Amino acid sequence: MNALIITLGILTFIAAVAVVVLVALQNSKKGMSGVITGGNGGSYYDRNKSSSKEAKLNKITIGACVAFALLVLALFFAQYEPKDETSKNETSKNETSKTEVSNTSEEEKAESEVEESASDAVSK
Repeated sequence: MNALIITLGILTFIAAVAVVVLVALQNSKKGMSGVITGGNGGSYYDRNKSSSKEAKLNKITIGACVAFALLVLALFFAQYEPKDETSKNETSKNETSKTEVSNTSEEEKAESEVEESASDAVSK
């Protein structure tokens, strides 16, 4: 299981670096200027956007982001340990404390019997 966690960690790191690089490569020249100036996007480039290099880069970026998210979830669940072991330890602790309580109550009974016999002896 340790090898699985290490492998997932390395793949997650690679995916994170890929996401950072791909986002940095995105064209940021488009902004809110089209909204302000009322650009209609009727150019040849805008109509054929799906086959351009930028569209391919967008698809690769989305794929890298999805891969990163899935790897993070896989890494989380690979590190998850069920609470069965913990509950067994808690059960043994509870049994130990019950034993201590029963020993204490037996000692208290013995002490009270000694005190009663002592008080009976004094009263006689």
